[in-house]
Amino acid sequence: MNQSDRKKFHEMLLAKQTELQNRLARRDDLEVQVSPDEFDARLQLVDREFQSGLLHQTALDLREVRAALVRIEDESYGICADCDEPISLARLNVIPWANYCVKCQERIEVEKQQENLDERPQELVPSE
Repeated sequence: MNQSDRKKFHEMLLAKQTELQNRLARRDDLEVQVSPDEFDARLQLVDREFQSGLLHQTALDLREVRAALVRIEDESYGICADCDEPISLARLNVIPWANYCVKCQERIEVEKQQENLDERPQELVPSE
């Protein structure tokens, strides 16, 4: 990766960081409303839970963006954290905070899925 690419990704990451920080700053817009109607109260609860999940994901995304900015500074940006091979520019153009190449990311996701399957309660596991 050349200096021009590094500068472009640095600018992209700074813009994403600002976007995510602004999104988190609006978390105060979540208001807790009290509704006398039970149906409306349940809808409001579901909406608050959804909004809370979005805020959580935004915070995780912000952490990843900040970590990518650190990698740019220490010149490890664009190198897969698992196999130490370069992450393709095409991947970084789509996900500039990517920490893994496509191959390693796919393997990690398969392993996570398997862990989730292994953690299911036995009564949910189909019997053979």
